[in-house]
Amino acid sequence: MGTNFKIGSFNAIDTTDAKKSTNSSKGNDDFRKRLLLFGGIILVGIIVLFLLLFLISIFFKKTYSYDDVEAIMVTAAENYFKDHPKRLPQSENQRIEISVDTLASSEYMKELSEYFGDDSSCTGLVAVQMNGDSYLYIPQLSCGDDYTTQSLKEVVSQDVVTEGYGLYQVGDSYVYRGEDVNNYLQLDARLWRIVKITSDGNFMLILEDRPYQSFPWDDRYNTQIGYNSGMNNYTTSRIKDTLEDYYNITDEDSMLLSDKDKGNLVTFNLCIGKRNSSDTAKDNSIECSQVLENQRIGLLTASDYMMASIDSNCNTIEADSCQNYNYLVSSYKWWLLTADNATSNKAYGVSSNGVVTSTTTSSYMYPRVVVMLNSNALFKSGKGTLTHPYKIK
Repeated sequence: MGTNFKIGSFNAIDTTDAKKSTNSSKGNDDFRKRLLLFGGIILVGIIVLFLLLFLISIFFKKTYSYDDVEAIMVTAAENYFKDHPKRLPQSENQRIEISVDTLASSEYMKELSEYFGDDSSCTGLVAVQMNGDSYLYIPQLSCGDDYTTQSLKEVVSQDVVTEGYGLYQVGDSYVYRGEDVNNYLQLDARLWRIVKITSDGNFMLILEDRPYQSFPWDDRYNTQIGYNSGMNNYTTSRIKDTLEDYYNITDEDSMLLSDKDKGNLVTFNLCIGKRNSSDTAKDNSIECSQVLENQRIGLLTASDYMMASIDSNCNTIEADSCQNYNYLVSSYKWWLLTADNATSNKAYGVSSNGVVTSTTTSSYMYPRVVVMLNSNALFKSGKGTLTHPYKIK
């Protein structure tokens, strides 16, 4: 009886342990299977994800506009010369060019085929030119018949006329003449008009937007006259100081030029020679008999105002006919740069109806300023009209 009990007890214990061992083994197998299944799902998911990314890269490859790539070229060139500053131009007249191939091989940008596709035939370079204390970076991208970077001069000079309103060739320059001309140009901060393309290819611009305040040309004490009627020497005038202050305004509401605008401008010589009201020359030969070099901002000369009119009777600066067929006529009074050589206290100003008179320099008129846009300015868009002005890159 005791023996049977012990044997029975022993068999019962063996059976339970065997079942536990079997269940544990089965559980471990199930866990391994689930682990393998989970790992397989993750692996398949990774493969599918990479496959999707690959397909997306093929069918939804990032596209670049020509403007995008030109901007990339400029940034690459800036970074290249930041690392190689000794290779930058060392004088105003020096021009350095670096090819896109060099920028790509130096890993400052990708090959052009990466932006436009392997079948593209695009080539490019970036020209670098010293501009005062900074440098101009000018991209040149050529993609056959599809696209070529255009300068503003190339676009504007296509519309030369020999009669009526428009752009005339006058000697080595191009001058806008007439009442209704498409010479509007929008910079970042303000709207301007192109007065002319100079012989060296730069663009003389005059402010089209109304200036925010009027100023005297000069209001110093004049010993010859005996009171503060001003003196008409531009180099020491109040208006010169005013223009320089105007150039440096940073307040957005009254700012004349943004930093980007200033980067596209060049210094120029101001023609500050005085003229008599009876002088008939309108080619700046009188005004340019005296120049003030390397200026950033100025005013329009009497000759430039006369030249803008196509009325043949506009043969002296104070002729009433100069207001006819002249796009420069505005609704407010504004100063010219030119002083009257018959006096010591008068300069020429344009009335609200477009008639020019010799005016005491202590009078208040608006400074309708002039700046010079670099000849390398690149065309972006526009037709030169008021609603669609020219824009540059």
